[in-house]
Amino acid sequence: MSDDRITAPPPNRRRTYRGECLVARRAERRSKLLDAALECFGTAGYHATSVRGICQAAGLTERYFYESFEHSEALLEALYLKLSDDLETRILSAVEGASPDPVAMSHAALDVYYRHCEDERVARVTHFEILGVSPAIDHCYRTCTGRFAQLIARVMHAIAPAAQRPPQQMELVSAGMVGAVVQITMHWVLSGYRASRSEVVESAQLLFSAVVGHWQRSPNTGT
Repeated sequence: MSDDRITAPPPNRRRTYRGECLVARRAERRSKLLDAALECFGTAGYHATSVRGICQAAGLTERYFYESFEHSEALLEALYLKLSDDLETRILSAVEGASPDPVAMSHAALDVYYRHCEDERVARVTHFEILGVSPAIDHCYRTCTGRFAQLIARVMHAIAPAAQRPPQQMELVSAGMVGAVVQITMHWVLSGYRASRSEVVESAQLLFSAVVGHWQRSPNTGT
């Protein structure tokens, strides 16, 4: 006669299951806080949002806020880094998937960037709310814009590998291109998105085309 009774897993397996469950639930709560931060910081603004407001939007108690973040500034930094990482991944994927044509590759990268910023909450967090919060957040912002400049340099090299320039020039020009892309975004947002995304992409692409075109026409002196 068979024994159909269900037996409990060994104690060590129960501990593993519970541990995995706790980790997953904590990650889920952290994700809810980040989603709430995007909504609150991106609409009311960082300085107008309290920890209590974030928790109410996330449907969590303040106890769970401090489980993941020391303070609201840490939440802002985590959100900004998440949005920046997501954008970088999407830009690289778009460039890799574009046809090997300078116009197509730059268009793919810029379209991803401005599609990302078409969500006003994202644009406000990454271009407005992040500014001037504290020295630590300023450092985070400069680090991410530096990474973005490196990403632009990689995209421009992929667009025109033969037009590679001296490292110092590439660094300065890439930083300038970041500034141009950011300023176009800020103008677009503050205008109430008056221009279409395609118009914004085309305008930014003119700058990329001008730089790459000049480099392709001019020999690299190595200085």
